[in-house]
Formats: sequence, structure tokens, C-alpha cells
Amino acid sequence: MTRKADQLPGTDTVQINPNISAIKAGRGNLGGSTILGPLSERAIYAGRPVLLADGDVRNRGISQYSTIFDKFGFPRPTSEESGELKRWYTDAFSTAIEKKASLIIDVGGGDRTLEEWANEDNLVLAADAMGLPVTGIFMCGPQPGDIEYLLSLWESQMFKPRRGIIVLNEWAVPVGHKPDNVFAPLYTDSRLLDVDGMDVAFLRIPKLTCMRDVQLSGLSFHDAAEGVSSRRLTPC
Repeated sequence: MTRKADQLPGTDTVQINPNISAIKAGRGNLGGSTILGPLSERAIYAGRPVLLADGDVRNRGISQYSTIFDKFGFPRPTSEESGELKRWYTDAFSTAIEKKASLIIDVGGGDRTLEEWANEDNLVLAADAMGLPVTGIFMCGPQPGDIEYLLSLWESQMFKPRRGIIVLNEWAVPVGHKPDNVFAPLYTDSRLLDVDGMDVAFLRIPKLTCMRDVQLSGLSFHDAAEGVSSRRLTPC
């Protein structure tokens, strides 16, 4: 029986615990890679063992955060071929287990391969047995297609872990609209709240105007928050 989702107003209320696998899924252009960066960094600065994995061959996702990925990252796949990507996912899990680390996967453009691999190889059950239970990081915007994608994903059983965080990113709110008004219907949408077999919670990410500057500066989010400056960034 799933519990009702709780609104989590910011990243300071979310912790990525040791020995889990957090896998991002959802339609593109909803800021998933941007969100995984500070969440991963928070876990790292808290002293948790973490392995970061970027599964997008064409476009850099979480690997764009070189301050953390260069030290805690797993090598990116070299091919988009389905068999190669499946091997890459398997190797990432094996390495995380070997290092006794939590695994954070940014699938990027590899969503379809993840779904196929998760379904064919019983990813959720296998991860539980290996001691890396899966938490799905599900990106959801205000557009009907964003919600329908997640519903289709869960109903098909292609990727439906026992735990899920539905991330609402204020950057996805159309200009001129208030995030409170746009997101309010989602918090009471039974299709998102009552997902059979999966405990869910909401995580709402505020719109930070300095986010792009931090990314371009080469600073970590931690250093930017601490007021460290760079040639390209004034502390915000």
C-alpha cells in the first residue's frame, strides 16, 4: 500500500542514503541532470560513498559537473548500441557494489534502453538482492505529456521501483505563470499519489536565477553557496 506523497519544499529536506541506486527517468528538458548535480554533491559533502554514472553518449548529463564527476564518476558508455548500453548499466552496478557506494544514474537519452533493461533483467529485484535498492527520480513538468509519460512507464512495468521521488522543477513552469498555481493540481492527482506498489514523494525545486552562472563558473554548488568567487561568477 503506497503512502500519500509529502511535498518536499527543497533539496535541504532530501538525503541520498548510502547503499541505494537512484535512477533518473522522465521526458527530457525538465532539468533532470541539473537537479542530480546538487543532490549528488550534497551526498558527497556529507561523506557518503557515491558513484556517479552518465549514460548519455551524445550529450553530457551529470558528467558536466566535472568538480565531482572527475573524482566520483564512472566512465561514460562509448556506444548507443543497445547491448553495449546494457553492459554499461550492469558494469556500473557492479562497480558501485565493489566500492560499497550508492549509485546515481543519469540516463539522459538512454531512457528507452533503461526501460528495456529494467524489464528484461528484473532490475528492481536484482538491485534489491545486491543491496542497492532502486529509488526512481521521476522528472515531471506541468504539461499533460510529462504526466502521461510517467503513467505509461509505471503501467507497463518497464521501470517501476518500490520507491519514487516525483521532481517538480520550477524552471519547467511557463513564463508568466505562478509555480504554486501550476503545480497545485499535481499534489492532489491520484494517478501520481496512489501508484500501486510504489511509495512516492514530491520534491519541488525552486527556480534559482544564478544556476546557469554556477554551472559556467566551474565551481561546485557547495563552493558557490559558501560564497567562493571565480573569474566568471560573483557569489550569489
